[in-house]
Amino acid sequence: MGYNWTNVTGAVAGDANGYLDTTNMANGPYSLILNAPTFGARHVTVTRTVVTAPDVPGTITLVGMGLDGPQTEVVIPGAHTVVVTSTKFFTSLTSATQAAWELGAATADTIVIGWDNVNVVAVAGAGTLHAVVINTAGAGAIYIGDSRGKIASIPSGQAAGSMFEYDANFTGFLEVEPAAALSDITVLHSGSMPSTYSM
Repeated sequence: MGYNWTNVTGAVAGDANGYLDTTNMANGPYSLILNAPTFGARHVTVTRTVVTAPDVPGTITLVGMGLDGPQTEVVIPGAHTVVVTSTKFFTSLTSATQAAWELGAATADTIVIGWDNVNVVAVAGAGTLHAVVINTAGAGAIYIGDSRGKIASIPSGQAAGSMFEYDANFTGFLEVEPAAALSDITVLHSGSMPSTYSM
């Protein structure tokens, strides 16, 4: 049986304004920065800052790509400086469109849009983690988990060429997070697929 593979290079980090730097809230599409995580898929994060009296936050429709194709999700911006996180994982964001926003005072609230530090390489109702290959010797540990929690943790200091074989089932998503900036690993896994299908 063959497996898909995902190369993960570098430490996993979030970027709070990776898609949109501080911008006044307003109805309509935001002008996104054409950035995306360099590997895997992440939750989209939305952070609103109340400038004077709170605005009515309305909703933001996120449209982008996931590991199994195009996807859309609607999020509601939170209270002052509260980070709201999408439930879906996005490899990139195509658009973010505000609706039902209402100005609460003379100065609009502001918003930033980015991604978190939960790196996912596959999503599925159920899938298989076959193995993790260490391409470059690195000092950092590697976390591997799914929607239920930790599957394994590879200790730091592994030699290049080492392979850790698991053939373990994962549920919901497969999360892989190296801690070291110089990490270079390849994850062998089953492909992403929807957890539900239309009839």
